[in-house]
Amino acid sequence: MKDKRQIPTLRRVSGHARDGVIFTALFALAGWTGSWHRIAELFAHFFLQYVLALVPLTALLFLDRRGNWRWAALALLALLGCAIASFWLPVNAAPATAQATRLRLLQFNAALQTEGLARWLTGHHEEVDVILVLEAAPDLEESTKALAAEFPYRLSQIDGSPFGIALMSRHPLHDPRVLDDDTPAFPALQADIVTRGGTLRLIGIHPPPPIDDDLARWRNHFMTTLATRLGEEREAERATLVFGDFNSTVWSPHLRDFMTRTGLSDAQRGQGAVGTWPAFAARHSGLLGIPMDMMLISPGITVTQRRIGPDLGSDHLPVLTEIVF
Repeated sequence: MKDKRQIPTLRRVSGHARDGVIFTALFALAGWTGSWHRIAELFAHFFLQYVLALVPLTALLFLDRRGNWRWAALALLALLGCAIASFWLPVNAAPATAQATRLRLLQFNAALQTEGLARWLTGHHEEVDVILVLEAAPDLEESTKALAAEFPYRLSQIDGSPFGIALMSRHPLHDPRVLDDDTPAFPALQADIVTRGGTLRLIGIHPPPPIDDDLARWRNHFMTTLATRLGEEREAERATLVFGDFNSTVWSPHLRDFMTRTGLSDAQRGQGAVGTWPAFAARHSGLLGIPMDMMLISPGITVTQRRIGPDLGSDHLPVLTEIVF
């Protein structure tokens, strides 16, 4: 039996828990329907954290045993749990054939800090086949000069701005292109890798963060233009991989629309949560970070491993992904 002195305290705490559930529901609803305004969309990026918050809130309401709020909290927890379940649900993938190609990719928003990446690659370059660097500093070529023999094929667009971008590969890059016709301030890189398993089209992107109305419009324009380009080229039937810092997450209505238009799916499915920003939180657990450093893949590409890399001095953590196609 509960001590009578504990009951008022428990009821006060459960009242705060009820308020927490209400606010969590409102934040999630704003994010899920956030296509109407960039501020509302910001709430879409925290579904992992909403679920983490709801677990203790729901437990507190069940301890109190009064009213129906505990059932409402449990229902909301189940609903939001479904929104993140794809991170852990197994993915049915076709078995790799003898001709299939295995490729290991590293993507990293360096925040104009390349020294940490260069040092890490010196000891771990054998773990990577393709490297995408975002917010690449002008000294990237110099800092990775010692790795030129390992990654001789390169494509970059670096001008000292936060949107410098570079692609480095062990494999030859066919038809390399800088995609900046419609968004010159925010270039993307495209190249094909031809292997015995087929041709893989790589597209590295870094659309602007939607921190004001103009940048939000530019980001949406960037993704719409890319979706149109991919739609026009879909008849080529090449395996396609789009990766980079999306400044968005899979719960954003804008990104959901992009995935619907292109037929691409989230490479994080079945691999667990891979939160990458901010680094100080994400390095302790993927559940604490925001999974905005993403990879979208076309049918026929199987992700065999996806994990967070070490802290390399940026506000983002690198991501290492192994695929088979």
